[in-house]
Amino acid sequence: MADPGDILARNETRLERLAQGEAAQRARARRRARQAATAGKRLARGGGTAAAIIVGIILWGLIIGPIGTGVLLVAILLGTLAVLAAALWSPAVPEPRQLGDAPPAALPAATEAWLDRQRRALPALAAPQVDAISARLATLEEQLARVPAADPVAQDLTRLLGRHLPELVERYTRVPQDQRARTIDTDGRTIETTLVDGLRVVEAELGRASDTLAAADRDALLVQGKFLESRYTAPADPLTSPK
Repeated sequence: MADPGDILARNETRLERLAQGEAAQRARARRRARQAATAGKRLARGGGTAAAIIVGIILWGLIIGPIGTGVLLVAILLGTLAVLAAALWSPAVPEPRQLGDAPPAALPAATEAWLDRQRRALPALAAPQVDAISARLATLEEQLARVPAADPVAQDLTRLLGRHLPELVERYTRVPQDQRARTIDTDGRTIETTLVDGLRVVEAELGRASDTLAAADRDALLVQGKFLESRYTAPADPLTSPK
């Protein structure tokens, strides 16, 4: 007969893998959405620049006079370069630590975009935790949109995402690559496993903050449900109720 402890351990492992797979899927979907949005903005900038150049050439011909062939070729060349520059240019994404004075709702998206740019510098072992953090950030982005900047939870998240998480990742990337698999303590931990443990703590803290922010809504929903039951549920008739 199978040991109940082994069964529970296998179930926990299976549930953890399912959660990691779901987090990875959500992270990929959000990356694709960001890439599509960036591509759309670049196409819009390039199309707008091209339209402005064409309108400028037409107005020049109507107001000032005909444009010579040489001038037209130069305008087309410069216009093509301007369209390419507008399409390829993208504004710099702020680092999380630069958003200390920004609204709390702006921090999760900036942190997720920043963390996505750090993926190549992080070990494959950290990929599940990065995806889990991205999933938490997606939930917190909606929750923090309704929270004032002075809220204690928002301030804690500002410190965690704006300072502590970037410091953890930056200190890992400063370690030479050939030293990251070296054991650093008596428990057998390496630089990579220490990073993963730190990311796991960050993900757990994000989950705790999300749960705290949702507590008020859960309590309010419970109170509203009880009110509706007491207000609109008719009492049972003792003469007609089954015995």
